[in-house]
Amino acid sequence: MAREVDSHVGYDGSHVLGLIAGERFQNPLREGCAMLFGSTHKSFFGPQGGIILADKEHGEILKPRIHSTFVDNAHWNRIAALTLTLAEMRKFGKAYAQQVVKNARALAETLADSNFPVACPNLGFTRSHQVFLDYGGYKKGRVVAEKLEAANIIADCGVRLGVCEVTRKGMKEKEMEQIAEFIGKVVKDGEQPEKIKPQVVKFVGEFQKIGYCFE
Repeated sequence: MAREVDSHVGYDGSHVLGLIAGERFQNPLREGCAMLFGSTHKSFFGPQGGIILADKEHGEILKPRIHSTFVDNAHWNRIAALTLTLAEMRKFGKAYAQQVVKNARALAETLADSNFPVACPNLGFTRSHQVFLDYGGYKKGRVVAEKLEAANIIADCGVRLGVCEVTRKGMKEKEMEQIAEFIGKVVKDGEQPEKIKPQVVKFVGEFQKIGYCFE
C-alpha cells in the first residue's frame, strides 16, 4: 500500500531489536520496510543509544544526513562496546532470543493461572520479551508498579514486565514461576513489599553470571 502512493516505510524496533537480531520476531527489512530504527540497550543488550539499518537505496540517502547536528558527537567507548555487542549477538543471539520468549511466556502463563489480568490470552499472551498486565490504565497500574518496586521488582505503570535482564543472568522457565510467586505475594496476597524485598534480593543474588556473551 505504501508503494502505491510512493511512500517509504520505517519500522520502530526499539524494544524488539534483540529479538529481530535473534530471529525470534518479524524481520522488517525482509518484509518490505526501507529503514529499521532501534535502541541498542533494551532487548538488544548493548550500550545505551540507537542504531539505524536500511536497504542500500535508503541507506545512501540517510548516510550523508546523519551528523552531529542530529546525533551528537562520536563516543568511541560506546562504539567499541556496541561492536562487541554486535559480535556477541551474532554468536549468541538466537539462543538468547529463544530463551527470552520462552521466559516471557512462562511468566505470563504462571501469572494468568493466578488470575492476574495478563493481556492477550487468545494470542498466547506474548511473542516478545514483555508481559503486559492490563489494569485499565496508569492510575491503578501505578499503584501496582510502586508496590512491586518497593519489593525490588521493576515494572512501569503499564504494567509491563520485561525478562531480558533475568534471562541474561541465567534464569529460565522455572525461575519465572518464582518471580510470579513474588509478584503474587505483593499484589494479590497483600504482603508488605518490604518483607518480600529481602527474598527477592536473595533470589537474584544466586544468579550473578551474565550469559550469552564471550567469557
